[in-house]
Amino acid sequence: MPSNHTDTTNRPDLKKISVAEYFSLPVNELPEIIDLRGLEAPEPMEKILLACAQMGPDDYYLSHLPHVPAPLFPILATRGLDWQVFEQEDESALVLIRRSS
Repeated sequence: MPSNHTDTTNRPDLKKISVAEYFSLPVNELPEIIDLRGLEAPEPMEKILLACAQMGPDDYYLSHLPHVPAPLFPILATRGLDWQVFEQEDESALVLIRRSS
């Protein structure tokens, strides 16, 4: 089964590309970035899973985390969700989640 995790080894510099462009979304469709970097585990994962449970078929959830949340990805997959990760230079990560099409 192919991974839903976006390869970011050749990621573009954030200064050269907007978040909307990176995730291939029109700027007006980019969801609010939910900053979860200041929370203690497991609160970021709990907030993400709760938000995803409430998502409609065309909704997106975009969070900013202190690191790539690898343990979250198998859970998202079992719930029929796709994701993309945009790793930042400071090793934080923007994670965009949507329902599988």
